[in-house]
Amino acid sequence: MLLLQFVFSVKKIHFILIFFSLFVALPAFCDFSLYWHDNYFLVEGTGISTADLSKHSAADNGTGNDRVYSTLKLRMKPSLGITDRLSLHAMFDAFVTPNTTLSQEEGARLGQLPTDANNYGPTVGTLPRALDGGISGFGQSTVTTGDSNFLIKTAFLEYVSDWGILKIGRQPRQWGLGIRYNSGEKPQDKFGDRTDSIAYELGLGNIKLGLLYSKIAEGTINSTKDDVNLYETYAHWNDPEKDFDLGLLYTFMRHADNFVKLNFFDAYVTKKIKKLKAGLEAVTTLGAPGTAKSNTAFQLGVASELSYDWTEVISSTLKLGYASAPDVSQAGRLTVFAFDRNYDIAFLMFNQGLGAISTQTGVSAASDPYTNTIFGAYYFNLGGNYTFNQRIGANLNYATARAPLPLVSGGNKNYGNEVDVTGWYNFLENLKFKVTTGFFLPGDLYKGSPTFNATTNLCYGGVASMLLTF
Repeated sequence: MLLLQFVFSVKKIHFILIFFSLFVALPAFCDFSLYWHDNYFLVEGTGISTADLSKHSAADNGTGNDRVYSTLKLRMKPSLGITDRLSLHAMFDAFVTPNTTLSQEEGARLGQLPTDANNYGPTVGTLPRALDGGISGFGQSTVTTGDSNFLIKTAFLEYVSDWGILKIGRQPRQWGLGIRYNSGEKPQDKFGDRTDSIAYELGLGNIKLGLLYSKIAEGTINSTKDDVNLYETYAHWNDPEKDFDLGLLYTFMRHADNFVKLNFFDAYVTKKIKKLKAGLEAVTTLGAPGTAKSNTAFQLGVASELSYDWTEVISSTLKLGYASAPDVSQAGRLTVFAFDRNYDIAFLMFNQGLGAISTQTGVSAASDPYTNTIFGAYYFNLGGNYTFNQRIGANLNYATARAPLPLVSGGNKNYGNEVDVTGWYNFLENLKFKVTTGFFLPGDLYKGSPTFNATTNLCYGGVASMLLTF
């Protein structure tokens, strides 16, 4: 079946040939330089059993227990140096698995942070979901269906001056640990944040100051009015000699409709001391979430990471975090916060739609793959890594989580416990095989309302991948 996905229509072949010809031929006739970097080809297959957490064959709207799907992606990242200061950067995906039924395509469904319109939070009106990233992405990306297997994801112009860097176009966004902006640079990442922006970064030694103006969800909320505008500024201090990194990012979100005026504050710090590396990022949102002037927003997300190298072959990691939950007792306040979809703490929990309580959580086994994210939870993840040699390694992780508030009146707070085991093998220096298996024991939270009190069962699954980098 995978071989069938390599078949292109004649039009697409012509388009790709023209695209490659321009990048290859232009440097031959001009004083340009063309280079490619971080390219890869990924084949990945995933299987999950008892996703609805029920022993019955169709407990969640006919979805059933089992699902199998795959990801097939060729990613290329060309850059064209026009002068020693001016360059053009792009990223495109080809042979991408179409986003149909339960198949998964990188970048097609990203963002979609919970709002009051999709059952995550209290009902405060009709705040557009696209404010936090819609079905077509956080920026202006396009959902592929059928044979639409060629997507240009980013394309921006970069000018490097004596004082700073100017970027214009659709550009990737990454900040801190990646709980809000995550560019999805790792091959296994299923999404990637990018915005259509004009950005300028002023460099003052180890300190960088930035200004950005971005457009998101253009034409998807109200085609007759100006859609979402982001006005951002940041300060970034990096000291490589001391392995210290500190950043402060402020975003003002403005939308012409629904009284939307939101302020995002995002701060992070990372520090390495000998064998110990620590990181912390915190994001809060204040302001008016829309629909009525009386509505308010207060969202909070915090993530921390610790890693320690015990020996050259053994290391351990610890992840602790918090994402504020919907408060069912406050109908006019938006309090739920969701981490970026690339920030995972486990293979199944907060990474796949599970259970049959979509009314309370907004996601369930009926959701498409990788539509879950970390929201409304205190979470804990402890992991250990063993590297036998440069070619063979293994990883063991334990994760658990608890909701700070019940997601349904009188409901329980325990998400459950999960154990994941991963093994990898570098067949060649640039060819890697990896297998992960996960076992999730759901907690009482998935039983839903006390009157329903559903019976839950163990969910388990695995993912196998082949990654070729070049």
